[in-house]
Amino acid sequence: MKASCLCGGVSYEITGPIQRSRYCHCSHCRKFSGTAHAAWGLVETAHLAVKHSSAALGKYNSGNGLRVFCSTCGSPLWYEPTDLPQFRGIPLGVIDDDGVPEPQMHVWTQSQVDWESISDALPKFSRHP
Repeated sequence: MKASCLCGGVSYEITGPIQRSRYCHCSHCRKFSGTAHAAWGLVETAHLAVKHSSAALGKYNSGNGLRVFCSTCGSPLWYEPTDLPQFRGIPLGVIDDDGVPEPQMHVWTQSQVDWESISDALPKFSRHP
């Protein structure tokens, strides 16, 4: 699968399966995505390869890992968890190809904003399972 930022300054390829896709309602994901929740999946670090980068990669340490973004357009690109260096969190919205896996769960619902309602039948976890 191919993925890129809004301005196209950074593109990368995902060569392995995206696992454990989820909607995350934590305050960090809300801030990073700019909306009520973020849709994420995990890939093995070895399966993520930057193909083009005319823009600098910005990195922000949000406490438990680095949130990587395009320094030109601000698009989130991936997350580098400190305690799981063998994985990268991929925001599902940056994937350019068809076949993006549907989220399988909601996590950190204890941080959900009051005005959002979850109306699907996916499993809900107050924290991370």
